[in-house]
Amino acid sequence: MRKGSPVELDQQRRHFIGSSFAAFGVASVAGLAAPVFANNQLSTGNAAQDNCSRLTEQQVASLGINAPTFTAETPQGETLTLTRQLRMARRYQELLYLSFQNESSIHVYDLASLQPRFEIPFSAQLGILKDFAVSESGDVFAIFTGQHTITHLSSNGAFVQTIGEFGIDNPQQLNGPSSLTIDSPGNIHVWDSGARKIKVFTPDNQFVRQYGQARFSPVQMVRSIDGRDPIVVVGGNSGDQVWSFQV
Repeated sequence: MRKGSPVELDQQRRHFIGSSFAAFGVASVAGLAAPVFANNQLSTGNAAQDNCSRLTEQQVASLGINAPTFTAETPQGETLTLTRQLRMARRYQELLYLSFQNESSIHVYDLASLQPRFEIPFSAQLGILKDFAVSESGDVFAIFTGQHTITHLSSNGAFVQTIGEFGIDNPQQLNGPSSLTIDSPGNIHVWDSGARKIKVFTPDNQFVRQYGQARFSPVQMVRSIDGRDPIVVVGGNSGDQVWSFQV
């Protein structure tokens, strides 16, 4: 176990407080991770489960998977063992991909045995992971805080390329991408919060199209997108609105 910093200790304590409020139905809106778990419950229908990949924090907890731990020292010299907060969870085929707070890696578990299979490390210089999706080949397409592009990583975490570019003048430009999914043909659909549109790219960085602006204009918040076909968008001020787009 790695020894945590005072900052991590403070974040962990704030997470305990936030979890207590969440138990009474108060959803956090401070950051992307909380809305992802609060508003992307998988449907109980088999068709929807096959289409959508996101899992909630409660669903992952019900599987009995133990989150990574770290130690932190209090100002009084006491050493505490703390559990990292789960930030994102996605299911692809028979694998479960988990991202935890303050880690530069994605943990991959076998869904049948619930045993860890491998980790996908990435450079800490990329920043804080905002969202990710996984292709059928196992490559990772990720969005990092402070970046206005999609980062393409290989299945072992090596940097491949960036997709899109920063800007507001051309359709292929991005200004605040925050959530993404991969459709059944393998194209990447990314929610661009600045343009308030979903933009579609091929894995080799070719812009395909954009859509959804007319339907999202009155919405103050789009929380996340998911699905292969159809594309499912969750948003609204309370995170209780769902839109569906055929690929």
